[in-house]
Amino acid sequence: MKKDLRCEIKIPLNHAFDSVFLNWRDNLRFLKKVYADRIVNSIYYDTPEFDTAQDNLYGISSRKKYRIRWYNKEKYLNYEIKFKKNNLGSKIIFSSKNINTNFESLFSFRNLSMLGKNNFIEYVTNFNLEPKLKVSYNRSYYLLNNRIRITFDRNIKYESTKLAKTQKKLIDTMNVVEIKYDLKDLNLASEIIQNSNFVPKRFSKYLRGLSLIGNSVYI
Repeated sequence: MKKDLRCEIKIPLNHAFDSVFLNWRDNLRFLKKVYADRIVNSIYYDTPEFDTAQDNLYGISSRKKYRIRWYNKEKYLNYEIKFKKNNLGSKIIFSSKNINTNFESLFSFRNLSMLGKNNFIEYVTNFNLEPKLKVSYNRSYYLLNNRIRITFDRNIKYESTKLAKTQKKLIDTMNVVEIKYDLKDLNLASEIIQNSNFVPKRFSKYLRGLSLIGNSVYI
């Protein structure tokens, strides 16, 4: 159930300079598009004190992130827990066809029967998690040399789960390129970055969204 650790490089890019990514993409040999573009929707969960956000902000080497995710207008939900260990990451996913729109309880003691399926519950270390932020964006999927996964996220929108439905979503000025690879492909990934004009930086959609809606300070 738990996926192997992989490396992730994130490259935030002001959307005014999207042409930099497009030119780089078009000149990469052996790059292919592997999926149709789709809209990614996520709701991030945290403790009332925003413990997971603080762990991320302070760079705690071993940490978790909890979220619900669905694509386009699909009706089923994916429960996801992301694990971070220094620069390595992995995640576990539990798919549910239960059309449960009570997002308040999905990662809490009120939903233990669902979380208990497939032993997913053993990875949840806090059952007082609340929905804090909704994020949606358009994602394109690419594969280089059948080894390096590259995604391009654009039109990123943030919405507090506490905001009234009549309030507008916040649209980010940044897009994000993510390069994901196994440790054995470190040299190839490093070569790709060195031959580009990109500058990798820490970037968390969760932290950035919280900052933009005024719930945290993101550096």
